[in-house]
Parts: sequence; C-alpha cells; structure tokens
Amino acid sequence: MSQNTPEYLQSELPAIELFEKLGYDYFDGAVEDPRNSINEVILEDRLRSSLTKINPWLKGNTLEKVIRNITNIQATTLMEANQSVHELITKKDSITEKPTPDAHPEPVFIIDYENIENNDFLIVNQMKYKGIGNNSIPDIVVYINGLPLAVIEAKSPKVPITDAISDLQYYQENSPKLFYYNQICVGINKGKALYGSVGAAFPHYSKFKTDSVEEVSKLVDRVPTDQDILIYSFFQKSVLLDIIRNFTIFEVDQGKTIKKLPRYQQLRAVNKIINKLKTENKGGVVWHTTGSGKSISMVYLAIKLRREDAGFDNPTILVVTDRIDLDNQISSTFRRAGFANTRQASSISHLKEELKDSYGKTLMTTIHKFQERAEEKIDPKDIEILSDKENIFILVDEAHRTQGGMTAAYMRASLPNAKFIAFTGTPIDKESKSTLKEFYGGDYIDKYTIKQSVEDGNTLAIRYQTGMPEFFIEKDLMNEVFKASFGHENEEKQAKLKSKAASLDTFLMARRRVEEIAKNIIKHYREKIYQGNQFKAMLVCHNRAQAIAYQKAFLRLKDQGLNTFETKVIMSFDTKKDPAEYRELAVPQEKIKETIENFKLPFGDESDKSLGGKKQYDNTAILIVSDMLLTGYDAPIVQCMYIDKLLKEHNLLQAISRVNRTHKGKEYGLIVDYAGITEHLAEAIKIFSGDLEPQDVMTNIEQEKTILENRHSKMVAFFRDIKIDRVKNRDKFVDACVLFLEPEDLRDKFIDLVKLFNKSMDIVLPDSFALAYEYDLKLFNDIKLEAVNTHTPDKLYITKEESKKIQMIIDEHLRATGVNYLLSEAIDITDSKRFEEELARKGGKTKELTIANRIKHTIQANKKENPEFYEEISKRLEKLIKEREEDRIDQVQLLLEFDKIREDIANSKEEWKRLGLSSPEQFPVYKSLEKVVQDPKDYTLAIFDKIGMYLKKEDWKNHDDIKKEIRKNIKSLLRTSEVDKDTLKTLPITILDILENQ
Repeated sequence: MSQNTPEYLQSELPAIELFEKLGYDYFDGAVEDPRNSINEVILEDRLRSSLTKINPWLKGNTLEKVIRNITNIQATTLMEANQSVHELITKKDSITEKPTPDAHPEPVFIIDYENIENNDFLIVNQMKYKGIGNNSIPDIVVYINGLPLAVIEAKSPKVPITDAISDLQYYQENSPKLFYYNQICVGINKGKALYGSVGAAFPHYSKFKTDSVEEVSKLVDRVPTDQDILIYSFFQKSVLLDIIRNFTIFEVDQGKTIKKLPRYQQLRAVNKIINKLKTENKGGVVWHTTGSGKSISMVYLAIKLRREDAGFDNPTILVVTDRIDLDNQISSTFRRAGFANTRQASSISHLKEELKDSYGKTLMTTIHKFQERAEEKIDPKDIEILSDKENIFILVDEAHRTQGGMTAAYMRASLPNAKFIAFTGTPIDKESKSTLKEFYGGDYIDKYTIKQSVEDGNTLAIRYQTGMPEFFIEKDLMNEVFKASFGHENEEKQAKLKSKAASLDTFLMARRRVEEIAKNIIKHYREKIYQGNQFKAMLVCHNRAQAIAYQKAFLRLKDQGLNTFETKVIMSFDTKKDPAEYRELAVPQEKIKETIENFKLPFGDESDKSLGGKKQYDNTAILIVSDMLLTGYDAPIVQCMYIDKLLKEHNLLQAISRVNRTHKGKEYGLIVDYAGITEHLAEAIKIFSGDLEPQDVMTNIEQEKTILENRHSKMVAFFRDIKIDRVKNRDKFVDACVLFLEPEDLRDKFIDLVKLFNKSMDIVLPDSFALAYEYDLKLFNDIKLEAVNTHTPDKLYITKEESKKIQMIIDEHLRATGVNYLLSEAIDITDSKRFEEELARKGGKTKELTIANRIKHTIQANKKENPEFYEEISKRLEKLIKEREEDRIDQVQLLLEFDKIREDIANSKEEWKRLGLSSPEQFPVYKSLEKVVQDPKDYTLAIFDKIGMYLKKEDWKNHDDIKKEIRKNIKSLLRTSEVDKDTLKTLPITILDILENQ
C-alpha cells in the first residue's frame, strides 16, 4: 500500500504509532519478512525464543516437538482449529513434556499470563499470506510470542467500516490458517472501530467505550478517535491477555460453535467485581439492563474466580435464580460455555452434601430450595449452617425479585461467610425496598442502562403503541348493553350487577372484548409483524382463564377463515381445580419445554430436519402466556408483545424486554397495549432508567409518521433547484438529479437522507399512512442507485431489505382499505418531549379530550406556517368543546365534528393545487392576502416571482439584508392594491414570518 493514501495516513499509521507507544515492537512486512514462505503464518523464530524464555527447561527435540504441536493444528473447520489453539494458549495442561526422561511431566506455557513482559509483543503491517485465491494482505497483524493473535483492517475515514469487516471475513475464507490462531478481529477507519471474533457476521461486531479518555488522550497527545480508544482499551498488554484468557468463550448452540468476546460493559463489570472482592472482601450489585448479556457476564466472572492467580483458593460458585426455567437456562449457558460439570441442587440436603468437601464446584439452584427452611419459621440465628467456608461466591440472577424476603434471609444465614454478587436488569431502589440495600449498600458495582444498550446496538429500541378505538368497548356502549340486558331488574340488583361488571376481572374477560381484540391482533400481526420478515409475537394475558379465552377466540377466527396462524397457550396447571378445557387448549406440561424452544425457530416446512434429526422450522406465530416466559426467555425472533395484563414496575420492564433482542432484519421491538398500562410504563421507565426519559427508549409508534413526513420533506427539498416535475417527467428528473449528485459530499448527504427515509418507511409500513410516499420511495432509491453506479459504481448498492420494503408497499397498496384509526392520525409535528406529554395527557382522560388535545397539538405545530387557517380551526375547536361542556351536542356529534376538522386539516395541504398556486409554500401567503386584496392568487404568484431569487439561497433566513429586501419587494407589490396604510406596514412582516417558519 502507498504510504500517501488517506487509509494509511489517517488510520493505519496512527494505529501503528499507538501500538508502539503501548510497548509493541514493529516492522513493515512489505519491507522485512523473516519467514521462509508466505505459506507460514507463525513467526517461528520468535515462537522458539519465547518458549525457551518462558520455559527455560524446554530444549532440543522436546522444544521442536512442542513447536510442531503448535504449528500443525489438525482440524476439519476453522472454528474447530481456533478453539483448539485457544485451549493450547490458555489451559495449563494443554501441552505437557518431561524436562528429563526421569522427571514428571511439566506444563508448557505458550504465553506467560503472570509476567506480562516475559512475552514478545509485535505488530506487523502489510505482510502477505498465501490465499486460496489471491494472497491476503491484512493491514496490521498483532503477534504475541510469534503467534498471529489479532488481525486489524484499516480503512480511510471516507470508507464505511463495513468494508473493513467484509475484508476480515474474506481473509478468513481466503487464508484460514492465519485465523487458526486469531483471538480478535478489528475493523477501523479513524472515526469508527469495531471488534469481533472469528466467524462473526457484521451485526455481531461491537463498539468499545470507556468511562474516561484522559489516559489515551495523553498518550496520543490529541483528542482520541474511536480507533484510538479501542486500540488503547483492548490492546494494553495486560488487558489483551486478560481478554484472551478469561473473556473468550466457545458456546455450542444447536450444534454450531460460536466464539464470543466480551462487550465492554461485561469486561468492565467483571473486573470491578474481582477488584472489590480482593480489596473489600465483599460483593455488591451489578445493574445491567435486560438483554445485555448478564448470563455470559456470570460465566466470565466464574472463569476469573477459578483462576489460581486470582487468589480465591479454588472457590465454590453457587448460581441462584428464582425460577426453575431460569435455573435450567443458566445451567445450559454455563454448560455451552465449557463448564461441563455444573450441578443443579435438587434440595437443601443435596446442596449441603455438595458443599461438604473443599473441592471447588459450580452449583445451580433456585432460591425456593431455601423456602423449606423459611416455612419452618426458625430464627435465622438458629438455622443449620450449610457451609461456613469463606470462598463461596453466590451469583444471584435478577436479584430484585427475591432478595428482600425471608427466603433470602434463610439463605444468607445458611451460608454466613459467602460473598453475594447480585445481577439485575431492573433494580428496585425505593424507601420500602432497595436491591442495593440488600447487597452491602453503597453504590452499584457497575451500571449499564437501557439507553446505553440501545445506543450500542446490544438491544433494540422498544416502540409503544396504545389502543385504537376498535380495540376497546367504550363506556357508553357498555352502559347500553348493560341496560338492554338488566334493565328489567330492580335498582338494588342492578347496583350489584354494575359493581360486578365494573370489576377488572369481568371487564378483561368480557367475551366480546376478547373477540374484538383477538380480531385486531390477527390483523395487526399479519400486516405489521408477519409480513416481510416473518417475526413472531407473544400475547400476555390477565390470567390463565383469559389466556384460554383468547385461544378459543383465535380458533373461532380460524374456523371462520379469518385466521391462518398457529397460536399456543403456555401455562402451568392445577390438576385438581382446572377445567377440562385448560388441558384441551393449552400445551401439555410435558411438551412445554420443547414448544418454547421450537418457537424460536423460523417459519418453514416443519418436516425438515437437520442432519442430527433436530427440527429446523416451527410455524407457531403467537405464544399466549399469563405469567410464564415474562422473564429470562430469550427469543430474538419475537418482535411484538400484545399486552392485556396490568403489569407494573420491574415486572412490566422485564416483560417488554422480551421484544428487544437483536435479530437480522429487526430494527425495533413493538409493544401493543390493550390493558391501559401507559402510566405504569412511564413510571417503570423513570424507576429503572435513572436520568433516562421515556422518549429515550419508548417511542410512540405514531411519532414515526411525523418523522417520516419530515424526512420526506427534506428529501424533496434537497432537489429544490431542479425545476422539473418529478411525476410528469420522471426520467428527465432522475437524469438531472444524478448529474446534480456528482460531487461526493452532496452524494453522501443524499445517501444519508435516503437511508433515514427508508428506515422511517420500514417502521411505518404497512400502515396506509405510508402510501403517500410510495412513488417517492421508489424514485429516490432509483436516483440513489443510479447516482452511485454512475459516480461510485463499486461502493454502494440497493440491499435486499430495501427491495423488500418496496415490495411491501406495493402489497399494502393492493389491499389498502385499512381502518380509520381515530386516535392515530391527528398529529403530524411533534417535539422531543412528545412521548412524555402524551403519557401525561392519556392518564384518566376521555376519548374526547384525547382527540381534542391532539388537534390542539396539530394547530400549535402548524400555526406559524399557516396562521390564518389554523386560527380559524382553533376557533372551531374551542366552540365545539364549549358546546359539549354545556351538553348542547352529544359525543357522537362531537366526534363527527372532530373528524371534519381533521379532514379539513388534511385537505388544506392539497388546497394550493385547487387554487392554481405553484407550491404548497404559497398557500399560507395566499390565506394572509385573501381578506385584504381582491385577487389573492395573482398577488401571491407575483410576490413569489419577485422574491424567488432570494428564497433559492439556502441560508437566506440567516441574512438580515436579504430579509429586508424581501419585505421591500412585498411592500412594493402591495402598493398597487387598495390595502390601507396600517396593513401595508404589517402585512409584509406577517408574510416574511410565514416564509421563515416554512
């Protein structure tokens, strides 16, 4: 590579310089190459030197034998070879040899983890390696003791980071032997830096963040870039060896081995825990939001606790959960990660037996195993000691749920000297109950919030959609039904019946309500969740009876030909009390585990089996639950959760987190609320997010319509200087746009706008609201594709996902009869506090007030653009509200008038065409002239013709001299009319204000 390219000067060279400052040796592989052949990936001389330095007794034939073991890795796949090498360099007894013929075998250490400087750290750039096709030349290879343990691909800041990751993936296919030894793959382009493991796809590459950049700033003597931060944070010698040894695991999932590296919060938290245990001899609370990898963090912690040099004397590790399914899940996680001898305690006596000997074990149990002691009501001081050993470490999963009651007290009394480390995604921190207080007090050992997790891409944003009119039976309708059914009863009987009817259970179990919601769920699921990426959903019910009621409703819809989806009920059983239909309609107890695992599989032919005979596909679309699977259940294929249960606080946040797991093609999780949990949701976000505001994570789905509209406007405005009708003369418009996009900076800006527009379309589709943008979706994507192919043909391309979006909108258009969602179409402009305001407004308000407030927001958002029109709308609205308050109109009349107002607002956006104006921007000016001149259209067109040259300047609003000229020109034209002197003074100012607010 030329040393004058942006890639070398701005990315590769700064990386090399930083490595040298970290104490690494360096040579240019394009100039100097100590190998005999490019077929070799190991620097054998350095390996030999390091082995004898670390193992002074290793000599002669024994040394050469060890080198052959390291250089000749036997494996059938790259991952198998990589795992073998990891064991060689991390496990103490992976290679043993006799120093002398009569001596006992001694371990051979390839890396000295205890004496960091006893190792040979080297970086090489531009070294050539034999490839299956062309030879591979990665930008930087990090060698430790002659082994290529990291590969770094550098790109220019102008090149997307995805190109670096693509190159790393190509190298793995082209020169697999180089990656037999690889522990970390890194892509950098100065402004971005991502790391991942062998075999990882782009979505599984991670950012690295740090709490402070002070040290790296001093080292590089400037403001550090993202690549500086990652290299400094990951490749300090001690940190790199710590990651290789303690934070690299191979997890077998459905027969496939996956290599996992730590996310930055996991590395940070585990090392903080170890430090606290060593310095303070106590644990504490780790608050890592749900879905951010707490189970894997526990595995990393267990690995470090087990290390001899950690000083914990072969400890016993006890993992405690509060549910059998979570106990099984975490046990499975530990086993998949290489903890083959984990044991699940079946009872307190079994646990006591396991704790007897001094051999360190990894045990799993549920908190409820201690319940038998609590039920005996023995004073905790007198309880039987299960073990008084100091080196017992108890890792408590989801500690907020279990650690404040008597059961927890008995557990602590049974294990008086154990150290407790609590992991929670939703801590409780109130006067009445505090997770921190239960675990040594003080502050959290580490905190990783919902907002951080979403920003890092570890979990997805959760969007919230509340009920639409047809979702609910309104109070007025319920009263009518009640009167028709029970009007013949006496007043006392009616009062009792009304009390029963008003109860929560009765309301939620109402057959008509359940049937109406079931219809809506199937329609919503089909159009918004299944169509396109074929994701799945969960329905959370008030209780088991309601779960069965929903299943019956879904089956009735299937009989009527209105439901083609498979739904299943997952619930526990009471063999003595449950009606027969529970067992007929719910999944049998013995098949629950199999069913919930199969549910994670994609849709397809269920008869297809893997080579090992495992099921490949599962066509269950919706799981119906009440209490089960609301915590700990990890099914990335689930995008939507329908909620008809009044959940609160941590229970609510835990439940909705089932939809925030990442999955290919999934950009967000969706919550559809039928139970009215809005206020509980706002409270949960406040409790569990600290300074996090609701809008940071929970976005009302209707906001995306406004965002879509704004992004579309920016796209159209981008080509404002091209005076060709994009509908009538599409080809000419496209050609002009492609020519306009020749400068790279303009093209990059346009590509960003298209990406944002596509993303908004993907979120809103297949809602009929998006149909208005169907033409422009195809148009602007075609322009982007043609511009890219014309000017930078090899750099960008239209993805399959974008093609799917276009297909989805066509499909939606063909069946776009839709539903008139009365509460969903009113707002078209919002601010950043919209979600919070929306929640505050919803609490306890009627449908009338909700719609009125939405119209008020629309007026507020648009009045500066069109003051005359919205002033008139405002007066109409206030008159209607007053008439309703005085009972001069009923609810039906009010809602009809509200609909007329909303229709007028929608029509106002097209009124400029009917009037013969040239653009929508002219309409509010026309309205301001309408009452003061006889020919408002002619004057409007004349004004824009006169001032058009000024409006073409992008930043005209920032120049007082231009605004002054605009006012003068407007005033000059108005002098020819018959307006009075006062109007002649004020009207140009009013028109200028309108133009500035467009």
